[in-house]
Amino acid sequence: MSSEHPKKRVLVTYVEAGFGHITTANSIANAIEALHDPNIEVIRKYMFKDNPVLRKIEQRFVKDVKWANTFPLHNYIQMWATHIGGIHNSLPFVVSSFYGRATKIYYKELEEIKPDIIIDTHYLSSYLSTQYRDRFDPHVKVVTYDPDNSVHNWWNINVDKFIVNCLMAFHDALKHDFSRKQLMVVPFVTRKEIMDVTEDKAFYREKYGLPQDRFTVMVAAGGYGKSGMNRVVAALMRVKHPITLIAICGTNARLYRRLQRLKEKAPSHIDLRPYEFVDKVYELNRAADVLLTKGGPNAMLDSVLMGVPIGVFYCASEIEYISTYLFTDVLNCGRSFNRSWRIVKWINECVADPEILDIYKVATEKVRREGNGAVQIAEFIQTYE
Repeated sequence: MSSEHPKKRVLVTYVEAGFGHITTANSIANAIEALHDPNIEVIRKYMFKDNPVLRKIEQRFVKDVKWANTFPLHNYIQMWATHIGGIHNSLPFVVSSFYGRATKIYYKELEEIKPDIIIDTHYLSSYLSTQYRDRFDPHVKVVTYDPDNSVHNWWNINVDKFIVNCLMAFHDALKHDFSRKQLMVVPFVTRKEIMDVTEDKAFYREKYGLPQDRFTVMVAAGGYGKSGMNRVVAALMRVKHPITLIAICGTNARLYRRLQRLKEKAPSHIDLRPYEFVDKVYELNRAADVLLTKGGPNAMLDSVLMGVPIGVFYCASEIEYISTYLFTDVLNCGRSFNRSWRIVKWINECVADPEILDIYKVATEKVRREGNGAVQIAEFIQTYE
């Protein structure tokens, strides 16, 4: 803090690399603002959008995510490359070799903001924040929240505080040379509005005009609508029982048009409901009996917190495999599938006997009782100097 800025300036950085980073950044910023602390000023900043040089980097992130959601090998090659030159050397090499001009612009933007604390949810912004601190403003504290359930090689070990959301990630961080002093474990971070939901399944079925008496399946595969979602929806046309089938296409307009055409050809007992991007998608999730999704940690978490069991049909990376293992094998909130016909078989079984899902629902309630990690992060930031 300074005479120019008497309040503690907390910068929450936003990066689009999939929508999970944005969702968690928003959740943390909202939780800090909800404290109504007159000594804190929260600054939200999309760090890579305002400048054309930085925007190209973010566009590359988005392209990489879309590729990984279509061709998993793409991400595995990237993860393998993080070992080249040592796990803590490959990212500095990439940044210095390819992002030289961009880093200067990034540091200038931070210099204009003059934050006291920087909160990052992406590995690159986390690294650049520590570089800014070390080169230009040593009083800045860099706090990173890892929205995944694991720790990969490009998470920066030079941050002041590294926050994870499960013990599995905590032990993973220790293996990646984070110190116990740096680490903090909180419950899963989510939006306040999700934790505030009290309305039941019937309420949201009425709100969205969905049949009350039909087993309802929701299919979603991240904000970009990739990951073989079209294949899964097409497979569900073979379900022999009457179902309502919600399909969230996100920003994928082509998929939305394709499913609109499929809707016209669907069997009479399959009520297909395609949706484009839905801001409060958790409400539709609450209306469902089960969510079929890819292994993105935030999509699975939203469903679990809504009390809806999950079925995972695609993992775009090792990160998503680990998250799927956590939510299905460790927390027992659902199942994973490697074949479409297995999904169809499971849905048929669940429609015939909905009590099959009870064991998963009990597990989801346990996760919800853990609370919202965003609140714990906010309380930590309030006293952190």
